This record gives sequence, structure tokens and C-alpha cells, in this order.
Amino acid sequence: MIRWVVILSLLQVVPFWRIFRRMGIAPWLAILASVPLVNLIVLYYVALNPWPSERRAVPPLDGPDARF
Repeated sequence: MIRWVVILSLLQVVPFWRIFRRMGIAPWLAILASVPLVNLIVLYYVALNPWPSERRAVPPLDGPDARF
């Protein structure tokens, strides 16, 4: 039983590593994501932080709608 938990938790390291690297988050957090219950904390951290595509979506502050 424990062997399967270890195998499945290690299988998720690679996808987490790639996602974190694309998001600009330290990829070593993928190792923490393989620890049960810690992976929930890491998942919430990733879900609640702005993704790189959201960071680029901020409109520039020049033009008729610029704030002063």
C-alpha cells in the first residue's frame, strides 16, 4: 500500500516541475508537492497566485483611461 503512495507521489513531480518552471515559481517546490497534505498547500499556492498570462493582461496606463 505504502509503495503505491510513494510511486504515485513521485510520478507527479515531473508535471509539477514543468508547471512551476513555466509559472516562474521555484521548481523545487515540485518535490514538496509529492508529500501528502503538503501538496494541498502547494496546490492552493499555485492556484491563488497570478499566472504569467494574467500578469501580461494588465493594460498599459497611457491613453484616455490613464489614472492620475
